[in-house]
Amino acid sequence: MIKIALKALEKAGLADCTPIFHQTSENTTFIIKKGSIPFYTLRISRRGYRTYSQLRAELEWLGAIKDTDFAKPVSKILDIDGYYCIFFEYIEGKMPSYNSESVLFNIGKIAAKLHKFADISLDRPIWNIENMTGEKGLWGNWRENKELTYKDRDIIEKALDIADKNIKNYHTKKYGLIHADLRITNIIQGDKYYAIDFDDCGYGYFMQDIAAALSFMENSENIEALKLAWFKGYEEISPLDAKDKETADHFMLLRRIQLLAWVTSHKYSEYVRSISKGFAGASVSIAYDYLNKNS
Repeated sequence: MIKIALKALEKAGLADCTPIFHQTSENTTFIIKKGSIPFYTLRISRRGYRTYSQLRAELEWLGAIKDTDFAKPVSKILDIDGYYCIFFEYIEGKMPSYNSESVLFNIGKIAAKLHKFADISLDRPIWNIENMTGEKGLWGNWRENKELTYKDRDIIEKALDIADKNIKNYHTKKYGLIHADLRITNIIQGDKYYAIDFDDCGYGYFMQDIAAALSFMENSENIEALKLAWFKGYEEISPLDAKDKETADHFMLLRRIQLLAWVTSHKYSEYVRSISKGFAGASVSIAYDYLNKNS
């Protein structure tokens, strides 16, 4: 990818800058430095994951969002040998801590601010149960995980059925364009909290953003306090009712299984390799506890 990054720099008129590899997850990112000072982040989209139209829609949404802190795009979409590249402003800071109520409070505030701009029609994915956890899910098929037994898969399927029924009974207007991946790794804590990586923004229920915020913390002993912190942050900006809060648990189950699909289909990722051991078993335990709570 370094060759693509160098070509993107040249095409953007930044040939005097240096790309420093950051990570490969869904896409590949580089920190762009001039001398020792970071100026931009370059995102190189994985081939076939997003169309040009979808990326253009992402940038259109970012252009519409006001009064929210996030990493803003600083270039148009560049096509470099079939790879779509976009430069974003570099945000100085660090990834926040997991299991922190203050962090979840601030992520809740960010989500509520973003949701004020959810009523816009763009070419973005729809994050329904099929696209999240179906056999042709956009992040892969969790059923292909080799660590799962037949009984494990049955437990997860039953849990998903219950979640689906509860969500179908969730009648709300709190639906629209959401970040859809507003988790700890997509937040930068600097002089304030910033959202990054809107690559998965799409259409879903607003409460799906709390499920994303709690990614990898679903079995935390502090989970109820973390949820409450997110709710409090959100409600500083926009109101929530009891049904919204109740439905969050069902979206958390969907999100966990979506993450299991992602872990299953992204074995090439160094980050996934670092978290994949035991992830399937923990996911089954979460689904089992969910069944006991909702049966």
